Amino acid sequence: MPFPKPHLEAFESPLRTQIAERYLDQEGVLGDTIRVKAPRAKTDDVRLVHSPYLVESVELMTDIGSGQLGESSYASPDLLRTALLSTGGAMKGTELVVSGEAKHAFSLMRPPGHHATSSNPMGLCYFNNVAIATRSILKDKKVNKVSIIDFDNHHGNGTSEIFYTDAKVQLISVHEYDYENFGLGHYSELGYGKAKGTNINIPLVETSPNVSYETSIKKVIDPALKRFNPDIIMVSAGYDAHYADPVGNMDVDSKIFWKLGNFVSKIVDTIGAKGSVWVLEGGYNPFTLGPSIRASLEGLSGKEVPVLDDQIERETYQHIVDANDEVVDKVIETIEPHW
Repeated sequence: MPFPKPHLEAFESPLRTQIAERYLDQEGVLGDTIRVKAPRAKTDDVRLVHSPYLVESVELMTDIGSGQLGESSYASPDLLRTALLSTGGAMKGTELVVSGEAKHAFSLMRPPGHHATSSNPMGLCYFNNVAIATRSILKDKKVNKVSIIDFDNHHGNGTSEIFYTDAKVQLISVHEYDYENFGLGHYSELGYGKAKGTNINIPLVETSPNVSYETSIKKVIDPALKRFNPDIIMVSAGYDAHYADPVGNMDVDSKIFWKLGNFVSKIVDTIGAKGSVWVLEGGYNPFTLGPSIRASLEGLSGKEVPVLDDQIERETYQHIVDANDEVVDKVIETIEPHW
């Protein structure tokens, strides 16, 4: 994108995935993995979730080669090709897990997707990769129920909007929330109609530490997944809650990403799901993205938490922890009547 840093759009660049992949290679993290090239999704796949207007807008603006499609979502000559590859990566990973060829898959692709609604690109997102992959396997009746965990720093508003009335899809989003100005992603957003109770938001306060995410996993995410009992778990894996990320304002390190990987690996076995599919969302510090993904992968594969350079001693503020404990209690109080 034609912006200098620290402009938000400048961080979502090819360097994100290139530096992360190089780190994973150099550290030998990918030695036990199957590496598959992402195919390009078809526009018919995208239309499973998005309106024809959105799809044609992306095609048109790609042909023009520049311009703004939505808030913080700009076009370039390679936009359509790149976005279809990113969607294709999510779909391929899902296909591998559903078919039993892999237990867990990670799509290391960009651009991200969880902010893209059915009709609007926004927030660096054009096609909602997780939503398209989810809708595809539900349409083909390869699974009956899907749970999506979104731990990106920002609320997955697009995914929430797309599945807000779909009782077959559970979305659990843990994210930073501004309680002074409010906005989407509040815990009172529960889903609609038969889907009421399937849309679960855990809106944590700014500068939340690891322990608040651990509490969210233990008290909300774990019981929610056990009650819904999905056939597969999709993960919107955004790493911008890292304390060194230029976009997020949270205070977690790679230990929490290991915890999430380890938790998903265990819950998949507990509920008898086919596996999990991780799709890269945010994470805009290229030097912490690789270690963060490594932590998730090693958690998924059952390895001990790696000791990484980002795991420095940081002060934990008790009033932040207490505020988040209250939030989690409110989430449980709000959602439990619908379980």
